[in-house]
Amino acid sequence: MSRPDRVLKSFTRARRRRRIVLVASIAALALVAGVVVSIVLRTAPLTDDPGAFGEDLTEVMERIRLENAEVEKRHPAAHVTIVALLPMSGEVSEISMSRQTIRHGLQGIHLAQLWRNRLEQSPPYIKVLVGSNGPDDWAATFADLERRAAGERIVAVTGLGASTESTRKSVADLSERYYGMSAAVITSDEFGPFKGLARVAPLNRDQAQAVLRLARHTNPVLKAIVVKDRNRGDSYTKTLGDHFTRELEDKELEETLTFDAGAGSPGTVLGLNAERICTSAANTVLYAGRADHLPALMAGLSRHAKCADRGITVISGDDVAELTGPVKQPMWGDQAIRLFYTALAHSQGVTQPAGPVIDDMKKRFGDGSPTAYRALYPKESLDDGMAIVHHDAMYLAIRAVEKFAGELPTARDIASVLTSGTLTLAGASGPFTIGDGGDPVGKNIPILQLGPDGSATFSRWADPASASSVPRPGA
Repeated sequence: MSRPDRVLKSFTRARRRRRIVLVASIAALALVAGVVVSIVLRTAPLTDDPGAFGEDLTEVMERIRLENAEVEKRHPAAHVTIVALLPMSGEVSEISMSRQTIRHGLQGIHLAQLWRNRLEQSPPYIKVLVGSNGPDDWAATFADLERRAAGERIVAVTGLGASTESTRKSVADLSERYYGMSAAVITSDEFGPFKGLARVAPLNRDQAQAVLRLARHTNPVLKAIVVKDRNRGDSYTKTLGDHFTRELEDKELEETLTFDAGAGSPGTVLGLNAERICTSAANTVLYAGRADHLPALMAGLSRHAKCADRGITVISGDDVAELTGPVKQPMWGDQAIRLFYTALAHSQGVTQPAGPVIDDMKKRFGDGSPTAYRALYPKESLDDGMAIVHHDAMYLAIRAVEKFAGELPTARDIASVLTSGTLTLAGASGPFTIGDGGDPVGKNIPILQLGPDGSATFSRWADPASASSVPRPGA
């Protein structure tokens, strides 16, 4: 039987952003041979194919592919592979990551790969394969990872996504097989028990402490209302809300209001929450919810003169970074109502002359080198911090690999080093130590102010290690 002359071309399905291939049934051949021939062309779940995950990721995926080819050509027996997992599919409400966040995350991961491979030092060198751990993709991705682990010399996984249930499932599977994991944005305290998992982002406990110090500094006589999502399945919102209420003194807590992000119209309930806040004595709102619902609360607050007149302050956690970037119309009306949030990183950290970030990291994100971030991606913004924090997660995994200079470690080796309490990182998001068990210790937290137009302005640094310290302004 001859090979059919044509196969149907693959097409990109918008929601999945994945390359899906049609099954071609060749009726003419079936009539002749009594056989239906089906040809399936499919991108492997772990890949560096530039077209695998949508046009918005083509540029960075092409850069990863070219760097992988260079590593295989120059160091065929002296490299290992680190897998970048991000949720490429699923609704934003499921994955809590925008496409911009995913794109910036991959850019930061590639930047760390590029700078490591350009160093004149001993192997191993670094390849990167990219996969999706979205709600519907994880099973196929994990099966491919297991199948190719030995051949590709896969030693670690980075990225991993936000503190959602689908991320928890993927981390649990990887932990069970003792893969080394270096997570960029997992901040929920509930992820602590997973062996092999190290995190570069400050935990929600630390963020809540930094938020409360800022709130007390802004309003010495603090009167706070906590607004939190009732969805206990979202580990980020659950633990952030729990820490807010736990850290507040009884005299500081005016009231706790809730909404259900899974309901049909959470914005309506948040509007009612805003009305309740504006008729209270509160001067501060502590918001423990996802970013996509926050504009409804902000708009509701700005419609009430009582809130605007007393200049109420809203403070939240790192997920607010999802709102950064140009918007078609202002997210709320009255700028007397200010919104602050704890960021995982910010562009000013790698540009300000003072501050905790070392010069080498500032060079990586500047434009003075052809391999620096702003030279590679001159049209991209660093304000959401995602390229910076994903770079640091990848850099952490690379530092663990470098402990085996001249040798090729296993995934279990890297898992052990990542959680041993022996790694200190001078990262682009600032210096920190990974404590015994994998959690970051002593990390500076940038406090940012978000404007109604989506602009993020650096406000100050806060140190979670010292609960009594007043947040210090940045240079």
